[in-house]
Amino acid sequence: MAGWHGGWARGLWRTAVALAAPPLTAGLAFGVAWESAYGSVGSWGFFLGGLLLPLVLLGWHAALAARRGASLISLSALPAGLGAILALASVGHITLEDRGVEISCIVLKVTERTETESSMDAQGHWTSTTRTSYDHRLDCPAGGPEHLDTTARLAKQGESLAVLLDPQGKVSPRAAAEVHGWGLRTAAEVAVGAAVLLGLAGGIREAYEKRRRRPRRPTGR
Repeated sequence: MAGWHGGWARGLWRTAVALAAPPLTAGLAFGVAWESAYGSVGSWGFFLGGLLLPLVLLGWHAALAARRGASLISLSALPAGLGAILALASVGHITLEDRGVEISCIVLKVTERTETESSMDAQGHWTSTTRTSYDHRLDCPAGGPEHLDTTARLAKQGESLAVLLDPQGKVSPRAAAEVHGWGLRTAAEVAVGAAVLLGLAGGIREAYEKRRRRPRRPTGR
């Protein structure tokens, strides 16, 4: 009976960790990024505490789950990691929406760049991913950026482009059309929610499989 209670408590603890890990790591990434934008956290603190630490914690959590065969809990680290990255990125957009100053720049030149990356999966199959970016060379008022690298062509040569600047210089400038604080927050919440649901399903599945594998006690006649 003591072993049964110990296994039940351990299962509850593992399920609780699986449910808590995604929002906690996303919250850590968001909090560090917020302190970087509104507080005194520097670039190294932003990288180590806001990006590296959450991903390392999720990787460790996934490795522990995989080692004991809890594949769904291990898999939940993927959307959880995406949620943490989106939460981190959302802070810059939120900051520009909050205190950004809009300026008008003239596009001097737009250069299209295409990069192809190849990777091999576990079965030895190669896949290629093509990424196209557009380098907008700009003529901006004093303090404005000299160029913006975007995933879409935002304006043609000679046209004006609205750019948002952070007057405190803590957040990189962005084209006004590419500031999506609400969209990134929503995407982060969806990713974290998916990770929590996977963690819950994984906890239930792990408990069921352990119960099924438990040897039955002989019944008295």
